[in-house]
Amino acid sequence: MKVSVDVYTKDIDAGIAAFKAALDSGATDVQLRSNEDWETKKFEDLNLMFEADHNSDAIGQLDNGPFKRDRGDL
Repeated sequence: MKVSVDVYTKDIDAGIAAFKAALDSGATDVQLRSNEDWETKKFEDLNLMFEADHNSDAIGQLDNGPFKRDRGDL
C-alpha cells in the first residue's frame, strides 16, 4: 500500500539524506522544500514530502531522525 509522507526538520543534513534515501528506495513525487520566516527571511525548517510503499526503508529511516509531522513540534 502506498502512503504519503509529509514531515519537517531543522536538520539540513538529515533532510538531504532522507531526500536521497526516498529517491534511492523508489519513492515518487519526492519534494524537499525550505521554509523561511516571512519577515526576517531566515531559515526555519525543511519540509520533506513523498509517496512510497508503507514498507519502504525511507519511511523507516524517518523514525530514527529529527523529523516531526507538525512544524510546531520542532
